[in-house]
Formats: sequence, C-alpha cells, structure tokens
Amino acid sequence: MTETLSREGVEHHVPAPRKRSAVALAWGRQKGKVLGVVFIALVLAALTLTWAQFTNKFGNFEEITLKADRIGLQLPDRADVKVRGLIVGEVLEMKPTDEGAELTLGLFPDEISKVHPDVTGAILPKTLFGQKYVSLVPPETEFTESIQAGAVIEKTKMATEVQAVLRDLYPLLRTIQPADLNNTLNALATALEGRGDKLGESLDTLDSYLKRLNPEIPALIEDLELATEVSGTYQAVLPEIGQILRNSIVTATTLEDREVQLNKMLTDVTAFSNTADEFLDDNGDTLIQLGEVGRPVTQALARYAPMFPCLIGGMDILTDEFTEVFRNYTVHITLETIPHLTRPYSTKDKPRYGEDSGPQCGELPNASWNQDKPFAPFPNKDDGVDEPTGKGVMRSATGSTEYSALSYVGTSAEADVINELFAPGMGMSADEVPDLGALMLGPAARGAEVSYE
Repeated sequence: MTETLSREGVEHHVPAPRKRSAVALAWGRQKGKVLGVVFIALVLAALTLTWAQFTNKFGNFEEITLKADRIGLQLPDRADVKVRGLIVGEVLEMKPTDEGAELTLGLFPDEISKVHPDVTGAILPKTLFGQKYVSLVPPETEFTESIQAGAVIEKTKMATEVQAVLRDLYPLLRTIQPADLNNTLNALATALEGRGDKLGESLDTLDSYLKRLNPEIPALIEDLELATEVSGTYQAVLPEIGQILRNSIVTATTLEDREVQLNKMLTDVTAFSNTADEFLDDNGDTLIQLGEVGRPVTQALARYAPMFPCLIGGMDILTDEFTEVFRNYTVHITLETIPHLTRPYSTKDKPRYGEDSGPQCGELPNASWNQDKPFAPFPNKDDGVDEPTGKGVMRSATGSTEYSALSYVGTSAEADVINELFAPGMGMSADEVPDLGALMLGPAARGAEVSYE
C-alpha cells in the first residue's frame, strides 16, 4: 500500500507503516519498569553481600562462653574479641542471667590456636567512654594446647573493678561543669609542673609501704572484726556506763558540797597516818614478835576452824534460853551442888593434854540434852584423869586420905567463917550474907591466910 504525496506538482510514493501487535506494545511499555526493578534488586543484593561480608555473616566460628557482669549486656552487636590487642573473634550472642550476663564468643578458626586455654574475659572500653569489646586475658604461663570450642571462661577480677570504677565515674563526670574541670586540671598541672621526680619518689615510697602493709591485711581485717565484736559489747553496756557517769556527777557534786568535811577527813586521816607511822616505828619489833608468838595460836585456830560454825550455831540456838535466864538483869537458875569429893586433889590429878583428836562438834549445834536430859558422862580422854571419881565422872581417884581436912569443905562452919570474912566488905552483917556468897567465894578463899582484926 502506497500513498501519493504531491508538492509543487511533483509526485512522491511513500510506503505505508506496519501496525504493531498488542503484546509487543505491552512489553514495550513494561520493559523499563522491569529493568528498573532488576537494577534496584542487584544494588540491594550487592549492598547485602557487602554488609554480610563486612560483618562476617558467612564466617565460620568456634564458639566459647563467657560469664560476665550485667555490663556485658551493654556491648554493641558483633563486638570485637581481642587477645593482646589482636582481633580473634566476635560476640555472637548476649543473654541475661541471674548472676549477670552470658556471652557467646565466636573465635575465628585460624586464630583460636593463639588463645590460651585458661584465659579470663574482661569487658573494656576502647577509649574512656568509647565502644566496649571483650579482651581475653591469658595467664603468664606457657601453653601447648589452645582453648577448645564449647569452653566456659570466667570474668577477669581486675577488669571487673575497672568496669565498676568507670561505671561509677561516668555519672560523676556528667555532673561536673567543663569549665570547672578545666580550671581544676590547669591548677593541678601547674602544681605538678617540675615536681615529677619528687612525685615519683613519693609514689615509690608509697609502693614500698603498701608492699609491707599488704601481708598484714588479713591481721588487720581480723582486728577490725574483733573491734566490731568489742564495739557490740560496749554498745550492750553503754546504758550502764551512762548510769555510772551520771552517778559520778552526783558523787562529784556531793563531794564539792562537802568540801570542808572532806578536807577535815583528809586532815584526820593524815594525822592518823602520822600516829600509825609513829606507832609502827615504836612497836614494829613487838608486832613482829606478836606475829611469831601468835603463829601457833592461829595454826590451832585454823585446825579447829571447822568446829566454829557448829559452836556458834549452838550458841545462837541457846540465845533465847540465855535471855530467859538473865531476864530483868537477874540470874534465874536452879543451882544443884555436887556430892563432896571423897578425897582432895593431889599431884596425880594434874591435867594432861595428851588428846589430839582434832575438831569435833559432838551434837552441836542441835544438842539433844536439856534440864530433863542432862549431859551424858564425858567420854574418857587422855586428860590425866585415869580413875573414877565416885561421882560418875572421870575426875579423881577414890580412897585417898592425903588431905584429911576435906570434910571441913562446904560445911556450915566454913560458911560462917566466910560470911564473917566478907560481910564488912559487902556492907552488911554476917547473918545478912546470902548462902550463895559462901558457895561462890569459898573456893577462892580456901587455903589463903587472912589477918582479921
């Protein structure tokens, strides 16, 4: 099919254009969009591959576990793992635990041989407040085998202290004004300028002191613990101490109010001391002699001391009876005279102190004898009485006639003589002298020579 075109009388024959199909027309319109999407996908894939390659997403790791404090949860994603500054792996995962955090560390297979099997882990900042990383701290010992996959390592103690210091220091530094901090640092720099040597010597001296002090730290801790116990004891008795102090104040006030009496007492005590000093100077030897002479007596008292309680107890029980006997300042007794001796005393009746039985209480303090039940015959002792006296007691032998005047003793004739003898001294006549006078004074007057006018 042709079309005829004329221009200025000239005829031209131009072929007619072909018609396109509908599919071709649709593809033509969508081709640009598809190519754009493919281009964008290729760009994204390239970026993804670049990022994955940069972050070692396709890398192969040997995993180990680090038990750290909660500060381990502040690590950035894919944080570095270093040994002496050399990167040997990355942090793959962080999980919180009851004791802090558990970090999964991925070590590069070609770097794991450089890691000591007994390393510890520390979380350190790259700068003072920069990103944190995991530093594996090996011991000083040599090793022949490296760490194995699946190992569990502990945190480094010193690093934990550094982390705690930095964590506590950060909020402090945020509150400090930069201008004030600058002025302080300038003043500190000015003060330390030119004094480095002296400061170094001071630090060396301090280091020597600390080296000598460190071995004593356990003893110091023990002393502090004991001091705590002592403080607790003082705390318990503090109220009593306070009461004592208050009483002391009252006592001091009383002494102040009675200063005159106190001075007089001290003066009297001084005078007494002077008198006692003179007495001791004059009688010192006598007192020493008294002590020497009194030693046998005190020894005897010490030996018989066990019987004193029962003796005093018996006397205490008899106190009421004694009170009844001496009531109204008068002796109330029933006096019974014993039978006359059948013979006088002679030299063979001289007492003999041969008994050495030691302290004996007998029935004291609760004696069973009384007025109705008289004291039983005294037991036979080594006292010089070796024969019966005829009165039921061992006091003198019977049948002796050495003293024929014994029959005169206790007679009315003797009583008359005694009454006549003592009546003038008593201010009464002989008939007025009571019978008790002759009885009491007769033993004292017998054998005496009296001149009577």
